[in-house]
Amino acid sequence: MEKTIDDLVEKKERIYFYIASVISVIIYGLIIKFSLPTMGNFAVILLVMKILHGLYIGHIRQNAVKISKKQFADIYEIVEDYSTKLQLEKVPEVYILQSNGILNAFATRFLSVNFVVLHSDILELAYDNGKDAVKFIIAHELGHLKRKHIQKNMLTSMAMIVPFLGSAYSRACETTCDNIASYLAHENPTRGLLVLLAGKKLYGKVDLKEFLEKAEEEREFWSIFSEITSSHPSLSSRLKKIQQPNSGNNTEISEKNES
Repeated sequence: MEKTIDDLVEKKERIYFYIASVISVIIYGLIIKFSLPTMGNFAVILLVMKILHGLYIGHIRQNAVKISKKQFADIYEIVEDYSTKLQLEKVPEVYILQSNGILNAFATRFLSVNFVVLHSDILELAYDNGKDAVKFIIAHELGHLKRKHIQKNMLTSMAMIVPFLGSAYSRACETTCDNIASYLAHENPTRGLLVLLAGKKLYGKVDLKEFLEKAEEEREFWSIFSEITSSHPSLSSRLKKIQQPNSGNNTEISEKNES
């Protein structure tokens, strides 16, 4: 059964986004009303942040391998396929960055261009153990682009001073992207998170049932408090949620009711 983006979005994401947006608009309004002379300083800070972001993008473009139809074509095919199914306007620029063993990936945006950066150790999995883990990670990052999380973060940034609100919104966004990734990479969606849990050499040996049982046994005040102050749900929470793959046939996701 084909799903819509509306079906896959974590409900709390919209709630926290609306709350953070209202708070941000109020804070921006107060700054303009009572601190107009400081707006120049604020503009300078934004300019410096944009310049630093641009420098980092420049670094990636000159020091990372750009995936294309001629460079890592099999990985590009996955990105292109999922971009089409998510109905992205353009296939994002995707780069492989050497990261000294760090297992990570991220999406970003600069001057209206979307980027996905995959750390090189993530891609090694595609050639050592198949593409299931990599598919999930790619789909997750494309989910951030589909939901325009980067642009929305600019709008909600001032509300992040409210304790726990920013981390709660971020966790909801991450859950949405896990839902999207689990739907698209539905063959074996847990593998992408198991890689982050145990690394590229050991993830295949993890007993998922045993891990989740132990994590539940050890769930107490400090582990719960750690999670609610974090930008991401715990890996045990994420794995528990996607243990049962989303039903679907990996078809194009409809735009119905998206917001």
